[in-house]
Amino acid sequence: MNRIYNEHVDIDHESLQDFYRKRAVEKVSIDVDAPVVLCGDKDKSKIEIWTSFEIEHRLPLLCLDSNSRVLEVGCGTGRISKYITSVADTYVGVDYVEEFIDLIQSREDIEKKDTTYFIHSSIQELMNKEDKFPIKEKFNRFIISGGVLMYINDDEVKMALNSLVGRFDEECIIYLSEPIALKERLTLNKFYSENLESEYSAIYRTEKQYNDIFEVLYKEGFELKVSEEFFYDDIKAQNETKQWIFILQRSKK
Repeated sequence: MNRIYNEHVDIDHESLQDFYRKRAVEKVSIDVDAPVVLCGDKDKSKIEIWTSFEIEHRLPLLCLDSNSRVLEVGCGTGRISKYITSVADTYVGVDYVEEFIDLIQSREDIEKKDTTYFIHSSIQELMNKEDKFPIKEKFNRFIISGGVLMYINDDEVKMALNSLVGRFDEECIIYLSEPIALKERLTLNKFYSENLESEYSAIYRTEKQYNDIFEVLYKEGFELKVSEEFFYDDIKAQNETKQWIFILQRSKK
């Protein structure tokens, strides 16, 4: 059974890495800036609509400025990164697909300063190895755009956030864009997707389940500022899931 409702089932990390390595090649042939969730769509207009909407309506919630020290997990090939590196003081982009990091580093349309870094690492490795971080200063912006937590099992998500929160400044904005389940938790475990033409694993948690996960952040002084559907007009039009946006913020006491 590879469509599982309600139950908490662990998904397979190895099949996910295989999926993303395959996507690294396909993304370039479709559009280097295609969100992975649209790679099977073949409709380039949707790719442009997604990014244009995010840049115009969502990214401003990050309040980026020349003092921003940004950590982006799941930077992929730089779809959103290119709108951040030129503005922020420091940028660290992380992705666990090495091919994506190679590609983003070769892109001439992404401004790279002396304080712009791209790292090949999973979020799990990131939290276990201090030397993975190229800067000692704490981050005041944390970004996941398009979905990363959906590919990580519950216990690892909580551990990762618990570890990463120590790297966040006392004033910090967290921007999380993830697909969620509308009614009940849905786990795809090695599920064959006709759209993606590939076996695929992911966890679609409910809004409440993400709220429970965020308890680790609430305990450290973060407040949930935004929790709503990502798009004003949903371009994916899924029945059971929706792209969601969470903004959490911590201010000086």
